[in-house]
Amino acid sequence: MKISIPYFFTSIAFLTVTLLAFASCGTSKEVTCIDESKISDGPCTMEYNPVCGCDGTTYSNPCAADRAGITSWTQGKCE
Repeated sequence: MKISIPYFFTSIAFLTVTLLAFASCGTSKEVTCIDESKISDGPCTMEYNPVCGCDGTTYSNPCAADRAGITSWTQGKCE
């Protein structure tokens, strides 16, 4: 059986799109920056030790970020 060139490329394109669709299923993990269950108005020190929250906001210290429900941050001010 002889396969025509256009059919061959169409088949390859379809196979590639199908494989990419299956490969991406279930792999996207939405990273949640704010955990609403951790939001509180509990006490924190007044210490100024700035952290940059994953939401792009600078918090005065890690405790303030925790209190805002921020799940991750880096040391220092946000740029």
